[in-house]
Amino acid sequence: MNSQIQFLKNNPKYIFLIDGLGAILSGVLLSLVLPLYVDLLGMPINTLYTLSILPFVYAVYSLLCCVLNPFQWKFYLRVVAIANFLYCAFTMFYLVMNLGQTTILCEIYFVLEMMVVVSLASFEWKLTKG
Repeated sequence: MNSQIQFLKNNPKYIFLIDGLGAILSGVLLSLVLPLYVDLLGMPINTLYTLSILPFVYAVYSLLCCVLNPFQWKFYLRVVAIANFLYCAFTMFYLVMNLGQTTILCEIYFVLEMMVVVSLASFEWKLTKG
């Protein structure tokens, strides 16, 4: 694990790339895939579209950081980590607001997504330390 952390500290553009690609995946799932199964999920389609906006914005930011490879990359990575934590809070808010109509499948999907995003954000924050 220490070798991966050291590699990413020496090549920070890759953590931005990972974050950006993950955000694109999230945005595509929320805006194109999950709406096809809205009856199985119970989450209103407008909520899925609303939730998809942030990942696309985050993807642009992270991929720009990957391409530009800023010298002060730790600051920009902290912004990404904080944004990811906020995305999880935003998602949790919408999930709780719609809990009366969502199915267990929907709830499992969003909890798993938040677990992945929080793990990534925690790892990103750890990279900015030391």
